[in-house]
Amino acid sequence: MVMCVVLCALALFSVSACNRKEKTSPRVWLIAPQSMGAEQEIRALVEGYDSEATVSFVPVEEIDTRVAAALKQKNGPDVFMLHADAIPDLAEKEMINDLSTRLRTGRVKSDELSEAARRACLYQGKTWGVPMFVDVYMLACNRELVSTVPETIEALKETCAALEEKGVASFEKLSPHKQSLFYEAVVKSYGGEMLNGRNTELAFVSEAGKNALDDCVEIFRNSANGENALGEGEAAFSIYTAMERRITSEKYADTEIALGPLFGLERLQTVALATNPDSKVQSRMFGVLEFLQENTEKLAALYKTYAAREDIKPLTAEDREVAPHITQARPQPDLCGYESLLDVFLPAALTKASKGVNAADALKEAADSASSVIWPGKRE
Repeated sequence: MVMCVVLCALALFSVSACNRKEKTSPRVWLIAPQSMGAEQEIRALVEGYDSEATVSFVPVEEIDTRVAAALKQKNGPDVFMLHADAIPDLAEKEMINDLSTRLRTGRVKSDELSEAARRACLYQGKTWGVPMFVDVYMLACNRELVSTVPETIEALKETCAALEEKGVASFEKLSPHKQSLFYEAVVKSYGGEMLNGRNTELAFVSEAGKNALDDCVEIFRNSANGENALGEGEAAFSIYTAMERRITSEKYADTEIALGPLFGLERLQTVALATNPDSKVQSRMFGVLEFLQENTEKLAALYKTYAAREDIKPLTAEDREVAPHITQARPQPDLCGYESLLDVFLPAALTKASKGVNAADALKEAADSASSVIWPGKRE
């Protein structure tokens, strides 16, 4: 009799444990919006769909690194935002779900999404993320220091030289990624490329590449030490997306910031939603993902950014000139390790060139170091 009671108790405990496991709450990590009011509305939107969901907000500049670290430690969120540029590396390491066959898209027609934004979420023919917002990198100009945004590299070099004579910084401190994007823009202005047509070889070790590196050293020579120098009136230029410009304009309300094309480089920045393959609540996780996908337009309005749709409309009169560049922009190549080229190897070449290392030697070293990293998993 006692043994029966014990066995029944153990069975009930086991069922209770399973029920608790099944009721594990979906964890959702989203990029922090610009205001507390928007944050509260987004949280209410998600919890309105799944009352047990826990929503956390992460600063936009930290989202990729924090998501990758959490996934690596097997403690990642179930649904999360990330920049689509980070997808190839995570897909290669099997740290995100392949959504190609598992995501139900019946209520959200795929042809309503921007082609470039959808391509940004593809890797090796599979879909790893759902595009939510799109933006594009542009040259930002503090109009209190410079009246118009330079349209050529030569004009920018002349302006930076004049600013240096006046004791005004040329650029604010750029992240390694933005330094590399600027370098790629200069390469393009010389008629060069970063990769060959088949994405199987680095192409920047050329006369165009060497000239571009020399230009970057000259332009960045008088950069400010701070990352907010543009808004604080201590630097004339930076590289912003429209969303970053709005954040800076709200933080520094008296600063007038203009955006212009980045010298032929129209690189799309796509914010996507992805999911965790180790999630213990797979069905609820996909439910949250689909719900957020269906509410892309509402979320875009709360984030004050552009939804990943073909019909991209300017949010304000100030953004009117930015929207056409977004519709023309293309995602970065979906190569595993390509971000390492932008974040590590090219910035190292720029640093070495600024210390007197020959541009050709600095670029060759970057190419040799990066090639062994970025070609595995490349799309053929």
